[in-house]
Amino acid sequence: MKRFALFAALCLGSAGLTAASTDLGGVFQDIETGTRPIGMGGAFVAVADDANAVQDNPAGMAFFDKTDRFASFTHSNLFGSDALSRDNLDYAQADAGFGAFGLGWDRLSVNLNPEQWTEDEFIYSGAKLLSVGDDKYPKLAVGWQAKYLRVDSTLSNSADGSAVGDGAATGYGLSLGALVKMRPSLSLGVMAQDLYSSLSWATGTLEVIPMTGRAGLAYKVTSSTTLSGEFRLQQGSSGLTPLSWHLGSEFWLLDGKNMLWNTIRNVAGRLGYYQILDNSDGGVVTVGATVKADMWQLDYAYEFGLSSTSLGGTNRFGLDVNF
Repeated sequence: MKRFALFAALCLGSAGLTAASTDLGGVFQDIETGTRPIGMGGAFVAVADDANAVQDNPAGMAFFDKTDRFASFTHSNLFGSDALSRDNLDYAQADAGFGAFGLGWDRLSVNLNPEQWTEDEFIYSGAKLLSVGDDKYPKLAVGWQAKYLRVDSTLSNSADGSAVGDGAATGYGLSLGALVKMRPSLSLGVMAQDLYSSLSWATGTLEVIPMTGRAGLAYKVTSSTTLSGEFRLQQGSSGLTPLSWHLGSEFWLLDGKNMLWNTIRNVAGRLGYYQILDNSDGGVVTVGATVKADMWQLDYAYEFGLSSTSLGGTNRFGLDVNF
């Protein structure tokens, strides 16, 4: 139980989060994913213009250029602990006549030797542009996300001490999103994440993962600078309650027309901040950077909590490929 308590504290304590469910299934829903979104403080629901859209808002895929195909991989050591890691792999492509689509895999791994805990989700996302006319604004796109969930663990107790059959569970989830481009520089995004998601435990318990509602705005101040904001709500016993707010920025330093050292096309920096509303002690600051070539880019992000109970910073490393 001591090691399980350490796991719960490491996963949830750094940012002041509360477990999304009694048995801790779906913990990864409470931990941000994607190197570039993290660098922007998690305020990405209205940006969603690369492979991260598979997870953050699939509606964004409908606005890809016709030949766009993106792949993204992120690895994270959470809160500075070697025992906790997060990996996700996403692929997304533009509408080729049947709607845009994407595939994703996301894993949270905990190794407390000998106890272990892994959570996986396998994602299919799709999107469709509903607007007519290339030059008419606003433009509306809708997206959907279906996922298969799996938990495997040698831990036998949940956060409240009840048995969960060694943590074995499987389930399914559904999320819906929308993105509205009011004009080329201004986007509004919404996402009903885990509109319905559940886990069936080995004990026979059916656990429903609470829905998270996300709404945000992204504004391109210039062609090289983007500002974004997002607010989140989470379903509780008394309905939707405020969960967190997020702010982010991204700025590209070069014009992207000329090559640097015959390899580098552009360099970007990011800065973000988010605040979990039930943690009044302090928020989380994020920073990020990108080195971009023609077909690939390397991303880095770092997040650290300002709370006096923060357990440590998280480093994230990402590789993105544009086919």
